[in-house]
Amino acid sequence: MARAAGGYTLLELIVVVALMGIVLLTALPRLEGFLVEDGRKTERFLLAALQTAREEAQRTQRTRSVHFDLETGLLWETVHPPREKEPETGLLAPRVPPGGGRILAVEFPRRGRVTHGRAEIRFFPDGTSDRALIHVSRNEQATSLLVETFLSRLKSFDGLVGFDDPRL
Repeated sequence: MARAAGGYTLLELIVVVALMGIVLLTALPRLEGFLVEDGRKTERFLLAALQTAREEAQRTQRTRSVHFDLETGLLWETVHPPREKEPETGLLAPRVPPGGGRILAVEFPRRGRVTHGRAEIRFFPDGTSDRALIHVSRNEQATSLLVETFLSRLKSFDGLVGFDDPRL
């Protein structure tokens, strides 16, 4: 009794490889962010930290401040007024933002641009905040993040913008 040969024909293998190639080509643009180092990691981290500070100020009904040390690149969060012997939840411990970006300056409409020392953006219990622009540099590209006084969403702009920019 003859035994049937097992396996696939060459034509079947070519069809399967071709289909896998087509699927890969259509999925690659969507997967590119996962495969390539994300250059906007610093901006996303800052946006998340600022949004969290705003939400926590409303939730706890206490003013929160996000501090920027422009010399060392550190940022951290504090609560006002501080309470003794009470652990504060949700506070951002002092750290350098991930992603290799560097905070160049923090700009305020009335106080102007702070490029050295420390700057602070406050978030109040009523949901408002200081209006500010945070200028970030990464890989010779610059981004400005806008913190609006009354709006809960934060905006990101490619390139450095000032308060006189019509896009604001």
